[in-house]
Amino acid sequence: MRTAFIPWVLVTLVYLVWCCEKETHYMKDDKCCKMCGPGKRMLVNDNCEDPSCQDCQDGEYQSGYTSETRCERQPSCDPNLHFLPQIEPSKTKLSKCQCKDGYYCTQFDDCETCTKHTVCKPGQRVFKKGSSVSDTVCEPCEDGTFSTNDSSDTCMKWRECESGYVQKTPGNSTSDRTCVAGTNIYSVLIGVGGFLIIVAIVVFVFIKKRKSGCYKFPKKTIEVLTHGEPEDPERAYQPLNQQPQEDIDHSVPVSPTLSNLTDNGNFVAQEDGKPTITPTTESNSFL
Repeated sequence: MRTAFIPWVLVTLVYLVWCCEKETHYMKDDKCCKMCGPGKRMLVNDNCEDPSCQDCQDGEYQSGYTSETRCERQPSCDPNLHFLPQIEPSKTKLSKCQCKDGYYCTQFDDCETCTKHTVCKPGQRVFKKGSSVSDTVCEPCEDGTFSTNDSSDTCMKWRECESGYVQKTPGNSTSDRTCVAGTNIYSVLIGVGGFLIIVAIVVFVFIKKRKSGCYKFPKKTIEVLTHGEPEDPERAYQPLNQQPQEDIDHSVPVSPTLSNLTDNGNFVAQEDGKPTITPTTESNSFL
C-alpha cells in the first residue's frame, strides 16, 4: 500500500506541474493558480484558482502576468531637469523619459539625466545633429570657407573680388574676405612715367641755362643755401668781385702843446724815416 502511494503522489505532482502553464499560472499549496494579466495586479487573499485582478493606477505599469499585489512605478520625468513630461504613460510597459530639444540622455537604457547638446562655435559646422540619445558632432570649416554663427549647418565660401577690386583683408574660418576698389597698374605706370619725363625736362632746361649764364642765383640765396642766413645784412649784398679799399687817414691835425714843441718853440714833425745816403768818394779839401 505504501509502495503504491508514493508513485501516485509523484504522478499527481507531475500532472499538476505539467498542467500549470508557467507564463500564466503558478503553484500554491499544491494548486495550479492563475496570474493577473499585463496592466493589472492581484488583490490580497483572493481565490487562487479564479483571482480578482485590478488595473494599475496612473504612473504605474505591469508588463506581464503576475501574482504580485503591486504594480511597478513609471519613472518620474521632471520637466525642471530638461525632461519632456509624460502624457498618458502606458500601464503595460515601461515608458522611458525623453529629453527636450537641445538635450540628450547620458544613458541610453534608462535615461536618468539630460545633457545639453554641444554647440558648434564660429569656424565650425554641424557634421551630425544631436538627438534625444546622442550628442551633436562638429567639424571645422574647410579652407576657403567660414562660419560666423553658433551651430551653423554649413560653411560659406569666401567672397571673390570682382574685376576692378583687390583684396583688403584675407578670409579665415570665422570671417569673409573683404575687397576694395583697386587701381589699374598700367595707369599707375603711365602716371609715374609722365612725371619722371617732366622732371627730366625741367632739370635739362635748368642745367642748360646755368651753363649759358642766363640764370644765376643771387648771392644771398647762395649764402643762405651754403652758410645759412648772414649776420650782417650789408655784407649779403656786396658785389662778388669787390676790390679791397685803401685805408684813408681821417685823423685831425694835433694842436701845438708843450709836449710837441722844441725848446725853440718849433713844432715837432714826425720823421718819415732815415733818408737814403748814396756813398761818394771823399775829396781832399786841403789839396
